[in-house]
Parts: sequence; structure tokens; C-alpha cells
Amino acid sequence: MPTTVERESGWAALSPRNREAVRELTEAMRKLRRRTSVPLAHLARLAIGLAVGPEQSRRNQMELALARGLEARQQLAEAEGGSASSEEAARLLGISKTAVLKRLEAGRLLAWREERLQAARFPLWQFDKHGQVLAGLQEVLACLNRDPNLDAWGKMLFFLQTKAGLGDKRPLDLLREGRVKEVCQAARAYAE
Repeated sequence: MPTTVERESGWAALSPRNREAVRELTEAMRKLRRRTSVPLAHLARLAIGLAVGPEQSRRNQMELALARGLEARQQLAEAEGGSASSEEAARLLGISKTAVLKRLEAGRLLAWREERLQAARFPLWQFDKHGQVLAGLQEVLACLNRDPNLDAWGKMLFFLQTKAGLGDKRPLDLLREGRVKEVCQAARAYAE
């Protein structure tokens, strides 16, 4: 019986030979994951690039772009200490899991949904060293939430990338310095 990932990925359209190739590749990647600290998405992108070679069809370019996107997401997910589950975030904040999820729904916390489990993952950098929400985060999220097309990954990118308008500093670093007003101005411009 095919898994959810297999059903959603076009598994049924593959020939038996190609299905076997996907199974072999998946198993090889699982083995590599246990043997290396290099992010799996990075390894996959390199492997696709080597397999494709110099001949770059539109489809191959799309596959490489997808691999780069997966690698970028993985880097965002692992940045600044990684992430916490909703249960871990609740313990950290000293509130219930329900309260954490309500804050997420209200746009007062930032999290992404894991595709396989649909579980929320909360970047740890949004919490201070005392286990509280980073001062000013909610105000900045309110500015970012004005753009309905900006997803969690786009918001995380905002916080973690340097901005020329902020003196080539990251908004996250300025928030940690208490410079909320400057970060809110940058967030409004980013969300436009």
C-alpha cells in the first residue's frame, strides 16, 4: 500500500522499474542521513546536479530549483538552534499546548507545519534566554501578517537575512538589541 508521500508525489504514474529506482534512492538517502552531518536536502541537490550534468532541460532546472528550495527551508528550520514542537514550546512558555496553538493562530507566534505530520514547529530563536517570547516579536509579526501571501517561511527569511536598510544586520539581531521600531519599519516594507 503506497504511503501518503507516495500518493501525493505521483507514485502511481511511475513504472515498476522507476518505483524500484525511487525505493533504492530513498534507502541510500536514509543510510547517508545516519552517516553524515550534511543536511540531506543539500546532498540531494548535489546528487541531482551530478546526475543531470551539463544538459539542462527546463524540467531539470525545475528539479534543481526545487532541491535548492528544500535546502533553503532546511537551513531556515535549523537556524539559531532549530525548532520546538508545540508541546515543547508550551513547556518553555509555561502555558498549555492549546494556548500556544491559539497564539499561533492569532499570529502572535511563528511556526511552520511539518508536511508529513502536519505538526507545528516553532523556531527557537523567537524565544529569549528566559523562556519568554522575544520582546517586540509580536509587533513585528503583526506587520508581517498584513501580507496574506507571506507564509511562515517568508517570515522566517525576513528575520534571518541581513537587510541593507538595517545596516546589513538581521532583524532578529536588532530585536535582541531592543530596536523594535526599526524592525517594524523594515517588516512593513517587506510585507508590501
